[in-house]
Order: sequence, then structure tokens, then C-alpha cells
Amino acid sequence: MILETFPSRKEFCEAAKNATVIPVATRILADTETPVSVVARFSDRPDPLFLLESAEGGERWGRYSFVGVSARAHVSVYRDEVVVREGYDETRIAHHNEPLKVLRNLMTGYTLADLPGLPRFCGGLVGYLAYEMAHFFEPRIPNRLPAEKPLAQFVVPDALLVSDSVTHTLTIIALAFTADNPDAIELLYDNARAHVDELLATIERPLPPPHHPQPHHKKPAVPLPTKPPQVYRDNVNLIKDHIVAGDIIQCVISQSFACAAPDDIIGLYRAQRFVNPSPYLYLLKFGDIALVGSSPETMIRLEHRTATLRPIAGTRPRGTTEQQDRTLADDLLQDEKERAEHIMLVDLGRHELGRVAIPGTVQVTDLMVVERYSHVMHLVSNITADLDSSYDAFDLLPATFPAGTLSGAPKVRAMELIAEVETEPRGPYGGAVGYIAFGGNMDFAICIRTAVIEHGRLTVRAGAGLVADSDPECELQETINKARSVARALELMCK
Repeated sequence: MILETFPSRKEFCEAAKNATVIPVATRILADTETPVSVVARFSDRPDPLFLLESAEGGERWGRYSFVGVSARAHVSVYRDEVVVREGYDETRIAHHNEPLKVLRNLMTGYTLADLPGLPRFCGGLVGYLAYEMAHFFEPRIPNRLPAEKPLAQFVVPDALLVSDSVTHTLTIIALAFTADNPDAIELLYDNARAHVDELLATIERPLPPPHHPQPHHKKPAVPLPTKPPQVYRDNVNLIKDHIVAGDIIQCVISQSFACAAPDDIIGLYRAQRFVNPSPYLYLLKFGDIALVGSSPETMIRLEHRTATLRPIAGTRPRGTTEQQDRTLADDLLQDEKERAEHIMLVDLGRHELGRVAIPGTVQVTDLMVVERYSHVMHLVSNITADLDSSYDAFDLLPATFPAGTLSGAPKVRAMELIAEVETEPRGPYGGAVGYIAFGGNMDFAICIRTAVIEHGRLTVRAGAGLVADSDPECELQETINKARSVARALELMCK
């Protein structure tokens, strides 16, 4: 049921006088659809695919979900160059250890038309940065990824499907790029309208049959540690020695778990969002790699020049009763070790935002608030700052990347030690997943609680924050517990 189409041809032509990217949209009633049912209709296409959702506080679903089903460009960052693929064309750009400058230049040519009725995100760079991107922001941190592996991947979508859970509508958006044919603006409008109609026709088709589940008697694949447990225990003791020596205060050491990947990544995403609803839920499928994640933590957000960090440190399980839940929350708030670690990370966040903020604007608006999720509760703080006019998203991102909650403090020294004891690259783990919008806004989650699927293999990394009195066995178990969110999703797929 079509509710509205916009803009008109006349409005489109008027917008083209000042903008280079113009959304053309149709909004339909979609009270029988979900974001998952929408993305499932496009899952068999070879094009890059993404779905971004949110469960606010892990308990209430966010209003908007964003589905990308086709791309104008696919951008990959490698050790020495940025590769931009547009259709059959490929451009290689040497980045001279400053890949974000190349990405900024790519985005400079895009000016989004300001049209009424559009959602907060209507296109830009959508993708992920591996943890090893930190090498370009701090040269002392080695890049352990193989040369053929991208350190970051993004797509520039040319179509978006935006689900609104409040109005139960779906807005189908095709993006017209005036640079494609500046002398035939009306033809661009017609082509974008035809693209919307093609997407609408796909949505109106019956859903494809569900992927055949594994037989009930077959046990699900279980991600298992890729190294013996004693390796992790030894790493904990090594880091504790550095802490006692005054070298660092805290350090996050992770380990990898792996198993055979399921064929049905849509099914894995469905299970993951059920098992672990989180503020950031995402499915990315870019060629040979797919990321399926449910992250509770903001890496960095920039909205209308206001930057936000939300460090999470401190965890307790949820109680089985309301009274037990309150008791556990009180215990978390009174735990001096958890509080000290959390305050340290808040101070780190304040310092990092201060490097790019207008002086005097850094504020801690929430300090050590208990946020409840499906299975755990966390201590969460909120730090905001007004971005200085001389900086943009491409300056803010490296100022805060990677998150202190996935590295340690002092951050650079902690990362040097991570490189020493973790002998394999982290890849997406500890990096970021999200977008930089055409208008300059940005929203990235820390890439945790995430299954990375490549060449039939599923890997998930999990870490623990180590301090002076850390117990190696407890920290080992914490990594196992964190990896279980993906294991539980794999179990659910077999039921």
C-alpha cells in the first residue's frame, strides 16, 4: 500500500541546482514486514548487503532499521592503497599511510539534498574498520593483517530501505547522483524512480522459503578456542607483570574461537538478535566476508557536530527476580575494582574527545549508570563534546580509535603489549562497524560479540580487561562467556 512518493519531478530538478546526491523515495505501509523479512528478499543477490538495527538499552527496539541492497561503490583500504570499485571500473589510490584522507576526498564530492520526510541516514560510507587500522593513527602499533586482507571495507549505497517501527512503514530510497549525467537531470529522476519501482516489486514478491534447518539430531557447530587454554593464562600473567612494574594500568587481551560457518547467515543474524538484543545489531555481507554482530557499545557518534562516547566497563549477570536484579546492580555499583576501571576509561574518553573538541565543551552527562541487557547488566557512562570547527568525522574517528575498552590504558603502550602477546591479527574484533553519512554525521559501534565469516569458517574473538589482581582462570572464563553469545545463536539455529 503506497502512502506517498517524493520528491516531485519539479522538486528534484530544483534540488539538483545545489546538491549532487538526491534521494527519490516511495513510502509504503509495511505492518506485515520486518527488517529481516525485507533483507531476506535480497539475500541471494551478489551485491553487497547490509542491515543495521538497534535495540535501545538491549530492551526496546530502536525506531529505524537500515537495509542496503545495492552499491554505487565498494571501497577497500589496504596497506598501501585504497581500492575503489564502481561497476566494472577499479581505481587504485596510494594513501601514503593516511587512508582516511583518501576517504574524505571521496566523500567531498557528495552533497545530499535536504528534503523533508527523510530519515536521519540516507547514504554515505557503510562498513567496518579492522583493529589494525590503528597502525595508521599510531605507527608504533604494527599491522599484522596479511597484505591481501583489507583493513577496512565500505560501500556507498545507491539504494536504501528504511523501516520505521513506530509508523510501521518502509521507505524505499534510490539515490540519484547528478555527476552521472549533469546535462540530463530529468533522466536521472526517471532512472531513480525506475530503481525504486524495481525494489518495490521485489519487496512485494513472496518471501523465499526458509533455509532448510540442520537436522535436529545434528549438534550445532561450537566455536572452540584456537589455542590451548594455558596460552591465555600465560598471557594474563605476562600482562600482570607489566602492570605491577608500572608499565600500564589495564590491558584487554583477547583470544579467538572458531568453527565451521553455517550456510544461512540471515538465520544466524535472526538468532543473534534474539539471543543478544543490543543497541547495535548488524549484518554486513561484502564479497568474501560477512559480519553478524550484536554490540552493546558505541565506538564514536557524531550528530550535528556533537560527539558522543559511551564507555562500558563493569558487568554482572541479570537476576532471575526483580529483587535479585536490584541486588546485583547495587553490588556492581559498589564494586571498587569495577568503579576504578570504569573511571579510568571515562578519563581516557574525556582526554581523547578533548583533542578535537571546542575547549570547555567536554561533559560527562551520565556517570556509571546501570544499563540492563537480556543476559547481563553493565556500568555505562556518556561523554559528549562539541567538535571544533576545524575538524570533521575523519579527524574524530582516529582521535578515539580503537576504543579504550578494547585496548587499555595508557592506550598506546597497552596496544604495543597486545601486539606482543596476541600473535594473530584481531581483524574486525575491537575495530568498528557503522557509517559516515554524506552530511558528516557518523555512528560506529565497537565490533564485539560478532561472528566473522570467511571461506566457510566462522571466528569470534573475545577479551577480558586485565588489572593487577586479575585471576588468570577467571579472565579465561570471561572470554569463554563472552563468546557464548555467538555459540547460543548457533545452537538456536538448530532448533
